[in-house]
Amino acid sequence: MEDRRVFVVGYMGVGKSSSGRRLASLMGLPFMDTDTELRERHQASIPDMFEQMGEAWFREQEQRVLEQLVESHRAALISTGGGLACHLGNMAFMRSHGTVVYLKMTAAQLAQRLRGKTDERPLIAGVDPEELEEVISQHLEQREKHYSQAHITVDAENLDSERMNSIRNLIEGNWGVSP
Repeated sequence: MEDRRVFVVGYMGVGKSSSGRRLASLMGLPFMDTDTELRERHQASIPDMFEQMGEAWFREQEQRVLEQLVESHRAALISTGGGLACHLGNMAFMRSHGTVVYLKMTAAQLAQRLRGKTDERPLIAGVDPEELEEVISQHLEQREKHYSQAHITVDAENLDSERMNSIRNLIEGNWGVSP
């Protein structure tokens, strides 16, 4: 069996988990989420892991989860944490083990989605709501060089059934499979 892995990357709040679940179902692939795996393995929330162990430790654990999921699943859709693609050579690793899909939104769209949820997100915890869009914009500027290496980039606003089918067709086209 040929490997059929899809990695969904993008900034926090863009919808990687929810859209990833829908896409996995549409494609008949098992769905995995690196953040969920981390929470289950360490019996802690992402903010708690960041606070107690630090970002460097968290990024190493994230990489370990990614590598283990790839090793144990030849076919899967893997939704990744927002920063996973930007650290420790993870983007190159994902590109060499499957098709990477970047769900993209503007800083304004993301700020609207994340307002009121900043305490759940370590990198924006405590950010003044008035400054949220600017902070997200700065993060996106730093991360774009990594995210833009994805095989497929998708405007993640309004991912209706028709758009999800189009994404599936793009992925399968990347695999060399007729839709």
